Amino acid sequence: MKRNSPLSALSVVLLLVTLMIFPPTRSFADEGKKPAKKEHSFKNANVVKVFPDPLKRTIHVIARSGNEKDIDFLVFDINGNMVLNYKMKAGEKRSITDLKRGSYMYHVFADDEYLTTGKIEFR
Repeated sequence: MKRNSPLSALSVVLLLVTLMIFPPTRSFADEGKKPAKKEHSFKNANVVKVFPDPLKRTIHVIARSGNEKDIDFLVFDINGNMVLNYKMKAGEKRSITDLKRGSYMYHVFADDEYLTTGKIEFR
């Protein structure tokens, strides 16, 4: 009996987006050399503002007012499981307080168009 492991379309998209953003940069020929510093510039990097409030153990998310479309703000744990999904309008503010300690990645989309990504850490 052949056993297939199902992958969701979102998992495949996230993998492809991650590989596009963070392509493999080292090969065996590069051993012993320092890797070059990578800089990523997103044309849409300013669609959301994400900042911590360490005293309240909260992360604030603000959809910038210049957005003409609603955005989807998705948060994934380190295993790739989606833990939060917000649909936000321009100027809308959200607070994230109910996540366990650890590292998370967020991805921002507008009408199935990838806009930006980032990292969130709850300590």
